[in-house]
Amino acid sequence: MAADVPVELLQWVRSQLGTQVALALLPGGGSRISYVASTPEGARYLLRVDSGSGPLSGTQFTIEREFNVISALQRVHYLAPRIIGFDARQRAMLMEFVEGSTSYEVRVEPLQQRRIQEDLMRHVVRLHSFRVPELALQGFEQAATVQEAVMHDLARLRSMYGPPQIRKEPEIDFALGWLERNIPEPALPARLVHGDVGPGNFIFGPDGRVRAIIDWEVAHLGHPLEDLAAILCRALGVPFGTAAEHIANWEAATATRVDRDTLAFGVILVLTRWYIGLNLAVSRPAVSQNVPVLLTYRQSVADALIRALAQRHGMTDLPPLALPAPGADAFVHEYVLHTLGHLVVPALADPYARDRAQGLVKLSEYLRDLARYGAERLDREDSEDVGRLTQSSFATAGAARAAACELAHSGDTDARAFIGLLQRINRRRHLVWSAAMGEMGERRLAL
Repeated sequence: MAADVPVELLQWVRSQLGTQVALALLPGGGSRISYVASTPEGARYLLRVDSGSGPLSGTQFTIEREFNVISALQRVHYLAPRIIGFDARQRAMLMEFVEGSTSYEVRVEPLQQRRIQEDLMRHVVRLHSFRVPELALQGFEQAATVQEAVMHDLARLRSMYGPPQIRKEPEIDFALGWLERNIPEPALPARLVHGDVGPGNFIFGPDGRVRAIIDWEVAHLGHPLEDLAAILCRALGVPFGTAAEHIANWEAATATRVDRDTLAFGVILVLTRWYIGLNLAVSRPAVSQNVPVLLTYRQSVADALIRALAQRHGMTDLPPLALPAPGADAFVHEYVLHTLGHLVVPALADPYARDRAQGLVKLSEYLRDLARYGAERLDREDSEDVGRLTQSSFATAGAARAAACELAHSGDTDARAFIGLLQRINRRRHLVWSAAMGEMGERRLAL
């Protein structure tokens, strides 16, 4: 697809490469927009741009900060893509294009999958071996211990989540308080962690060797097990081994045992960070965003976070619900789905346009099932559940959610009763999103 980018940005890319280039949008992606820059000679490069409308735009996780992290890693010869040029004013970074695949692109054989998992873990563990002062990271807070690093991280997350225009969720408010009260191994030295490592964020070759770890925008100082937690959580999006395999690989690479309570803390921290980032995105929607990916992944993260909190409090999952029978308007939804899925998507050769059309299929499935359940019924049942816990009544679902958030933020509630509320609300939301999520809706984290 032809890239609609500012002329000044295109001129900057040409000046960096010293030749004419053509830009093509890459489908997918999260907080940044990515283009493949191709020269007439056939060379390819990667252009990453903060458009100002991504989940992390306007936060402390700037593209300049990512540039500083990758630059520091290049100095110690770590597996990060080589940077060719950076322009702070245009929030753009030009990098080498690393040939290979991510597990979001291809399915691999079990033996190769194990090789990839083992090699990835070795590189992740190597990242944690670097002495933070020697990396000379610019734009990073000073934090010698895990306690200091996590408190910095939580303060940053609260500042991102705090503005009134950002959508609030009771599970986020509850998780932030729980994390602050349960920091594990507080005196352990803080390490540089990727924060989002796992399927989709590393590139491997046909030999099963990792060629580069990419997307360093949320790198920060923290507990090393955060990255093991991120690998487990990224598997919500695509199958990637088992938790037992990743834990065994970690233990082999570090010659230490994984503390399961610390790992569970890391999982909740990773999910909370992602959830806040996703809520930033949906609170300021833009046509440049991959909206279906944001919304379906947001529900996946919400579901995983609530299940993880319930597990930490010794609570079991609730039995699933079933949708009501289709109504009289069901044919309209099925017509839209058939047209998009069977006619439009197969006819599109452009990867970006095809990705967008497939996203419309997901949104149509969600709207169909929301109509079947009933949007008013969904809001009413959520409000009634909050009302029973708070012994109040609410005129709108928004008022009920605000009251639940305030209760979680205050900490003045029985944890198990509050998580029970979260489970009931999530069970209904997950039912409505289930078809749109496909296989992702059935994936569960197992620690």
